[in-house]
Amino acid sequence: MFLMFASRLFDALASLRLAVVTMVTLGTVCTTGTFYEMNHGTAAAQRDVYRTWWFALILATLGTNIFCAMMKRYPWKKHHTGFVMAHIGILTLLAGSLVSLHFGLDGNLALFEGETGDRVALLDKALQVALPGGSYASFPVVFEKDPPRPGHECRFSVPGTGVVLVAEEFLPHVALRESYEEAAAGGPALHFVLEAPFARQDSWLAAADPARSRIDFGPAAFAFLLAREGQDVAARARGAPGKNSLSFVLAPGGRLLYGLTTARGQVSQGEVVTGRPVETPWMGMKVTVDRFLERAAPHRTVSPAPPPEKDERRLSAVKVRLQGPRGRSNPEWVVWTEARKVAWESGTATVAYRAPEVALPFQVRLLRFNSDKYPGSSMAATYESWVRVDDPERGVSEHHISMNHPLHYRGYIFFQASFVEGEPMMSIFSVARSPGLPLVYVGVGLISMGVLWMFYLKPMLARRDAARALLAHKERESRHEAPSADAARGRPGAAEPASSGA
Repeated sequence: MFLMFASRLFDALASLRLAVVTMVTLGTVCTTGTFYEMNHGTAAAQRDVYRTWWFALILATLGTNIFCAMMKRYPWKKHHTGFVMAHIGILTLLAGSLVSLHFGLDGNLALFEGETGDRVALLDKALQVALPGGSYASFPVVFEKDPPRPGHECRFSVPGTGVVLVAEEFLPHVALRESYEEAAAGGPALHFVLEAPFARQDSWLAAADPARSRIDFGPAAFAFLLAREGQDVAARARGAPGKNSLSFVLAPGGRLLYGLTTARGQVSQGEVVTGRPVETPWMGMKVTVDRFLERAAPHRTVSPAPPPEKDERRLSAVKVRLQGPRGRSNPEWVVWTEARKVAWESGTATVAYRAPEVALPFQVRLLRFNSDKYPGSSMAATYESWVRVDDPERGVSEHHISMNHPLHYRGYIFFQASFVEGEPMMSIFSVARSPGLPLVYVGVGLISMGVLWMFYLKPMLARRDAARALLAHKERESRHEAPSADAARGRPGAAEPASSGA
């Protein structure tokens, strides 16, 4: 009974019907996945299609079908050579694709001009926590598939500490509003509005916070600075040469001044009056300080918002808290790519929601970046980077990376993916590593040789063997007919030819 069941199962796995169904399904899924990636982004396609258990099951079913179909013809004959070669090639290609899919690397490396880096941010997401005692842990998460919610919290234990990081709630896309409120203690802050003919932008600047004291809107840079007693306020307000900039300076005594610099080097200064616009020579732009606080504390609001189509454009957020034997912390919203300070016991812990990083075995330095635009347009036509690779094993080398010319180095591929305009410029590289690529190359080679064997070499060999068989058959017939004719001529009683005489 078992042998009969095994035989039927083997025949079903080796059947042509299963092969057709599996390949049609795989083709449909890949086609759908391509359009899904176009609409939602690479990270979403990897998460929702190519790295799912059911996609791996489709590939495993196809591999099993190919293997069983090949073994059904065992023991193989000479005329099976192309068939076996092509099927082994398909199996090798599938194995290489699975190895690259699950053990490869796919991420981004962003560098400013003059910056050196060796850490690639992956397309995955992780919750990371650093405790006051030095303990650190990182937990891969896919909240888009299984989001935490009230009654369904996600808990992550920090090894060796007894502390649990609890994810209470998840929002796929949020509107983040950061502002400052008047406080009894804190540094000065101001809110300004930039009005251009076709756009309007606003932001807060905090002089005492290095991360919030400067901002770059593309056409112009803004800063909020403090001037000490006896310091030249005019020199303090002067912006960087070669750049449109507007610096607000809080002088001793509480006076708020500004220094305006154009890309051509023109400089103007004056006193800021709240609510009165500062006219600039930057293509009709006006800047207005509508709120100024001498002592301010940061305040932010995280609220749900309709998610955009592209996964890369979504700003997700997770509400977390720390919990341990001595109590728990207050819940805190952590936005994607952000790290937040959380008061914990007698110190401060850090909780981050961002991409995990992988270190490269070498360092990459961005020497120079160039972007050419279409004539009469601000749209980039091409962009390229010049980098220097400092490798402990191979030494120092310089390379050029452009949109259609990636850098292949020690199994890694660096693509010129994007850039961020500013001073200095930032170049963004897409970094990939496919450990299964050699298997893919071998598989493609075996498939090509198998197809050539089946469609060209096998018919040629068949015609040659047929010609040889026909020739041998003719030779056997000629040898058989010759003795028969001789015997007929020498047989007794054969008729004599008639003579012409009487």
